[in-house]
Amino acid sequence: MELSGWDAAAVCAKAITYAATLGAAGAVFFLAYGGSLLQELSRSRIRRLIGRLLLAAALASCARVLLSGAAMSGELAGMFDSGFVRMILGAGEGRATGMRMAGLALAALALPPNPRFRALALLGAATASISFAGVGHVRGLLPNTAPLLLLCMHLLCGAFWLGALGPLLIAARDGSAREAALLASRFGKLALGVVALLLAAGAGVLWTLIGDAAQFWSSDYGRMMAVKLLIVAALLSIAAMNKLYLTPKLLSGDARAVIQFRGSVKTEMAVGALILLITAAFTTIAGPPQ
Repeated sequence: MELSGWDAAAVCAKAITYAATLGAAGAVFFLAYGGSLLQELSRSRIRRLIGRLLLAAALASCARVLLSGAAMSGELAGMFDSGFVRMILGAGEGRATGMRMAGLALAALALPPNPRFRALALLGAATASISFAGVGHVRGLLPNTAPLLLLCMHLLCGAFWLGALGPLLIAARDGSAREAALLASRFGKLALGVVALLLAAGAGVLWTLIGDAAQFWSSDYGRMMAVKLLIVAALLSIAAMNKLYLTPKLLSGDARAVIQFRGSVKTEMAVGALILLITAAFTTIAGPPQ
């Protein structure tokens, strides 16, 4: 499997689009279920984080389309070739990008302190999250809608989990130890069900795409997916340590636990970023076995 420089750039743009979109959406979700536990300083910084992520998601979405044109042509001129751009947008990327942009615009309603438009912001965050299901291998399984619904659930759960890490880090860095403890506890309780849905939906999507163990191991797609699953297992281990070990220490008032929790969240963020990069790679340069 050969990877050109333009292919690598397109993969990176896709990974950034994943990270910024899901991060912004998850932070909007976080403010909805955890905002009442936050001090105003932390809420303000989380809103600023959302604003930066929304902008990054929009810019990366546009860059992804242009870089895909360059990857198809193998040269810089492909980025500005209207024929390539129309082909990419017409193949489904246009639908997914348009849906994402609309969702990001609605999610921006979470930026003002007034929660008046919270419901619309949540709708926008959800729409932006599931926009990635608008194009790709699962979309090709239509009219069978079950895999598409499973992928949407997988994306929403991923946004909830990964998008909470930035706000949790802000709370642990800028808020009180008690604030961090209460937020970690609330997130941990909600995450139990969310992670179960994330794994179940992901397994369902994988089964519909591959369905044969021999094909799984014999294909580039399957081997890259296996690497992703190993890293997901590592991420689950870190999350379990947070819930079972660090959160009780936070709730007990252990001052050292706050420092440990910040380090653990940063590690989760790094591992999560690696998962998104691998996902961007195998969904761009490899396809499920036929």
